[in-house]
Amino acid sequence: MEMDALAFSSDDLVHLTLEMFLEQDFTTKVGVSVEKLQKFILCVRSCMFDNPYHNWQHAFDVTQTTYCISLHWAMDRTLTHVEYFALIVSALCHDLEHPGVNNPFLVSSRSDLATLYNDRSVLENHHCCRAFQLMLHSEILLVSHFDNADYITFRAVVLQNILATDMARHGEYTAKLKRRVDPNTPAEEKGVDKQFEMEILIKCADTSNVLKPFP
Repeated sequence: MEMDALAFSSDDLVHLTLEMFLEQDFTTKVGVSVEKLQKFILCVRSCMFDNPYHNWQHAFDVTQTTYCISLHWAMDRTLTHVEYFALIVSALCHDLEHPGVNNPFLVSSRSDLATLYNDRSVLENHHCCRAFQLMLHSEILLVSHFDNADYITFRAVVLQNILATDMARHGEYTAKLKRRVDPNTPAEEKGVDKQFEMEILIKCADTSNVLKPFP
């Protein structure tokens, strides 16, 4: 949790990202090859623009934080292999091709992206789109071996996780969490399903930098 992404070179972060996937043995558990993972990670890095904040270092930082929290919450034991793989992939891709401006700016400036996504979660929809375009690229085909059921599960988790990072929905999530800890909430409504847990996790990781050691 205290790892400083800025202390490593860009190439180091590529290797460390790969190690997270290998440490969970996703090559065996979901059948994705090391070569495909390598190509995918390198393509994600190449698609992260040189922004002051939303850059490759941020993508790694959120992925690594997501991974650490998921282990702390023992999610590697509560999620299916496909769901857990999707969680780490969604963290890696959650800001893919971020232009360095926010959704209100894109909407008010009448940008092409805002027009394409009808002013709704513009950036997050773009990150989702580009993530799957990379995964489905003929030179990567990251999940081409998944059967239909696994692909549907994988895609749903990635989409919902990335869309959850839209800060316009932050109030929605805090309200849900407050209701779950409210003593007046009926017991049957206090449960947290796996998908909601993943969304909360990735949101925490995405905003976690302010809680890390100052240096």
